[in-house]
Amino acid sequence: MKRKYTITNEQVERIKKSYGNLIYAISYRIGGDVVTNSFDDSVQDLYMAAMDACEVYSEKTGKKFDEFFGSEEFGKYIKTTLWNKKNNTGKKITQKKNINQHWSLDEKLMGDETMLQETDTSSLKFDVDFDEEGQEIVDLILGDYTLIKPSGSVNISRASRELGIDKKEVKSRLAKIKNALSDYHD
Repeated sequence: MKRKYTITNEQVERIKKSYGNLIYAISYRIGGDVVTNSFDDSVQDLYMAAMDACEVYSEKTGKKFDEFFGSEEFGKYIKTTLWNKKNNTGKKITQKKNINQHWSLDEKLMGDETMLQETDTSSLKFDVDFDEEGQEIVDLILGDYTLIKPSGSVNISRASRELGIDKKEVKSRLAKIKNALSDYHD
């Protein structure tokens, strides 16, 4: 799509100076992940939305950039545009979220819990030596994949019941495991 309205480098710099902090703040709120929507994607999309807002505002009012930029009316218009872009992007991410939460197993295995429960987990070891309490949680999770919620978090209540310890202790052990596995996340 060819733009009717051309924004100069100087005008882009004025947009960055006036609205750059807001664009970065909104980008952090959009969230997502590197697959569905990275922070850099959000920043770029919001800058494009800001430039589009300048074009549309110019067409609606018949004013040139220097005439409207910095006015209170345009300030409200561009902020509304940026927040609307955030909301629309957030909806798209939420719709994609379900795709990212499912197991990637062969269709024949889907729904066959007995096959998953009988899977040999002995090969699922880490290059990390957990203490006895941490290993107990790791073994519990590897032995019963249903302890992992669709969101990817561990079902603290079930783990607590199955191990016979309180939820606070489960959370503490999981924090130690996460810390021990931090090298895998870097």
